[in-house]
Amino acid sequence: MYSALLFIVLIIVLSAVRSRLVFELSGISLLLFGSTRPGVVVYSVMVLPGTIIHELSHWIVAEVLQVPTGEISILPDFSNGEEKRQKLGHVMTASADPLRSFVIGIAPFVSGLGLLALFGYLFSAWWARGYPWWSLALLGYGIMVVGNSMMISKEDRRSWPIIFVLSGGIIFALYRAGVSFQIAEGSVLTTTLTSLNIVLGVTLALNLGIIALSHLGLGVIEKLTHKRIVHK
Repeated sequence: MYSALLFIVLIIVLSAVRSRLVFELSGISLLLFGSTRPGVVVYSVMVLPGTIIHELSHWIVAEVLQVPTGEISILPDFSNGEEKRQKLGHVMTASADPLRSFVIGIAPFVSGLGLLALFGYLFSAWWARGYPWWSLALLGYGIMVVGNSMMISKEDRRSWPIIFVLSGGIIFALYRAGVSFQIAEGSVLTTTLTSLNIVLGVTLALNLGIIALSHLGLGVIEKLTHKRIVHK
């Protein structure tokens, strides 16, 4: 139970920290170049592998569910103020029923968790076997990139209210029927959640480190330019 609650908290905090990271990079870019675009571009390049995985997850699941797909983009779209929404890529899909829309929307999150679990296992194994530092650093980069890119966008959450209502009704019916939802300690689920929490914690720590450096740089630039960035 505690592992599940910690997992939810880490996901929420990581999503907020990701937005702060983009804000810091965009602030530096705005002071130096008069536009937030260079900062968004820097961030998009930094997490490009994760963006590719994110959009491919949408596309593959949509194809499997026989939902027509269109253009795929893995680069920021600055038209109509898109830079303010931090939208780094997109996959065009046709309208579908709420269930398929939900599955397509959540696909990057599920694939991201799977990759994080794999990277976490490899990191532990490679660390124990004394692999070179650069291989561990590469895995650390992969963890940070996937952790930042698996978050679900506002567009992907459009069908969630309907799904949550239906899911809540099913869970309530099962509860009334006497079905137990207890998760035993030491089960595969709790072990997996514990491992994922560690990896998500590492992702959060890496993000906070980058934010700290970016914030320090932003403060220096603000003093040199006598300008200040305000988050509205």
